[in-house]
Amino acid sequence: MSHRYAKAIYQFAAECKEEDQLRKELKFMTEQFLACPSLNKMMSDPTVSPAVKIDLLTTAAGKEISDACSKAIHLIVKNKRAQHMLFIAASYDKVYRKAKNMVIMKLITSEPANSEEKNKLVGLVRKNNNQVEFMTATNPDLIGGFILELEDLRLDASVKNLLSQLRQEFIHS
Repeated sequence: MSHRYAKAIYQFAAECKEEDQLRKELKFMTEQFLACPSLNKMMSDPTVSPAVKIDLLTTAAGKEISDACSKAIHLIVKNKRAQHMLFIAASYDKVYRKAKNMVIMKLITSEPANSEEKNKLVGLVRKNNNQVEFMTATNPDLIGGFILELEDLRLDASVKNLLSQLRQEFIHS
């Protein structure tokens, strides 16, 4: 259900040339939902009026929202789907990335990665004509090596993981 709404909202936003702006607004809204769990409770509460839900969602989307975002919020509340707004926003991001041929790549290392390493990884993924949204993070607990996440795939080549695998082998031997 969330995916159907997200797809329809994306198509409407794309026709209005507002799909990029709507993605930003829905990402911001998602952050607000995660920061304020009571917002989700309000969307599920049948005693909260539709007008209040629209006001809350509009505020959660940012200061000045696009016409596409406003219409999407009104549609979702009118159809009594406000409790699914967080999932619709997450689904919208997936629909958007698929339409734009975009992948998310995250590199986690024990020390900050240099730009040459980043460029090589992005270049490998771009060979498939993908746009790459690249993020990096550091985690000293990895000891060395890296963890590479590409969409739903995860490659853990960290020293911490290798030591854990060795430990498991010794335990089971």
